[in-house]
Amino acid sequence: MPKSNQNIPAPLREALLECFDAATQLRTEDVDIAAPPAALIDIWEGVSSGAQSFSFESDGKIAFDAPQGFRVRLDLIEIGNGYIERIYLAEPFRGGSVASMSDLLRLRAVTVVEPREGQVLPGLDFQELGYVMGAASCLGVLDRLVLSAVLGANNSAAAYGLL
Repeated sequence: MPKSNQNIPAPLREALLECFDAATQLRTEDVDIAAPPAALIDIWEGVSSGAQSFSFESDGKIAFDAPQGFRVRLDLIEIGNGYIERIYLAEPFRGGSVASMSDLLRLRAVTVVEPREGQVLPGLDFQELGYVMGAASCLGVLDRLVLSAVLGANNSAAAYGLL
């Protein structure tokens, strides 16, 4: 990964520290971190420099050994420089803000689909489809078309409902 030649502004640095603080307290084994390239480079460099409890796995993903005794895998998602156009609604979080549930769901769908052959979501149950349809109502036309394609044949009724 390239080396950063930019200083991370204090508000963004504080947000990253909050992110790591939250990641260390979660009871999950998968955390997605969406940030501009400069912030992701700083995270990568910190892990490369031997940040305590962080390491790289054989597939190149960052792992954090939580004090509760389990390993958390971190997915770094690059979301552009400066203004993040793809986050439609931010919600307050510990003096800062995080993406809304619908935005997080949309980003998570991309994470689930990326490694799959054919890039189609598996069949979703009624509750999961409800979350997806609720999130879709916050999306623009283009994003709804993309979501419809991602839902694919395994969720055809919901996919057609987005068109």
